[in-house]
Amino acid sequence: MWLLIALLLPAMAQATSSDPLRLKEDFRLLELTTYIRAVDNGGHVFAVQNGGTEDLSLILHHLPQNDLAVALGLQAAAPPLLRLFSSDDREFASLPGAPEKLTFLVPAGQVQSFFLPPMADAARAPALYLWSPDALAAYENSRQTFHSAVLFLLSLLMLLSVALAILRRSRRAAYAVVMAAGLMVLLFSLWMRDVLPANESFSGLLVNRLDIIRAALAIGALMSVVAHLNLVVKQIINRNYWTRVIIVSDIILLAFAVLWAWQIYEPNFAGLLSVELSQMALAMTSATSLLGAIFVPDRRAR
Repeated sequence: MWLLIALLLPAMAQATSSDPLRLKEDFRLLELTTYIRAVDNGGHVFAVQNGGTEDLSLILHHLPQNDLAVALGLQAAAPPLLRLFSSDDREFASLPGAPEKLTFLVPAGQVQSFFLPPMADAARAPALYLWSPDALAAYENSRQTFHSAVLFLLSLLMLLSVALAILRRSRRAAYAVVMAAGLMVLLFSLWMRDVLPANESFSGLLVNRLDIIRAALAIGALMSVVAHLNLVVKQIINRNYWTRVIIVSDIILLAFAVLWAWQIYEPNFAGLLSVELSQMALAMTSATSLLGAIFVPDRRAR
């Protein structure tokens, strides 16, 4: 569902930044960035008209942080809390545990202006989305289900590749499995807040999430270097096969690096998919390594 939502965003109707957004009870989602206007003393403003007969609850939401960039020290570890001031002198703020979301209310039949104070990147409009509570809950549930399904499928591939690597006594397949394991741990740590239940049993993992990201990235990078060195300096069995596996993995890994860097400099380059694209390239890199270990020719059959 969240994929369809992201693909439909460019097709939404446009309006000038000075026009109030006329919303009703059936409102679901809107990319707010094109509807806000910078003010001279810093910050941005936008206006909302509640065209319905009931008070309208809305959620202001910006895209999640690039956690890998945070772990590498390229972005701030603690994003600023969202704050919003309405034209009737009300103040809204996000909660400390969810700094990327802010819930506010527009009374029935009223037009209200809202002021968003400057955020970390005050030079341009922040990448913001306006949601109804139900739509955001459905999106987050779909995102959690998708992430869990990808990790489950990768885990199945991991179990199969480990069994076949042992059965075929292939050292290079073992290298591929270790590299894929590092990338899987990295992917899990990036999705940890989505897939883990919110209870104290996993609080230690969440607290040490950035350290896990760094360790997993180091393991994946190290095993990638080992795989390349083995291919260059040693005479190995099935050289042509492993060359193809490494080339495909390198291409997908390069796509991951490009999308990851792009998301740092342009957080909203692909709408709601901006964060997901690089992570899916990471998942595909891990899957390629595991499939390479699974389909490696059996030496005993040669």
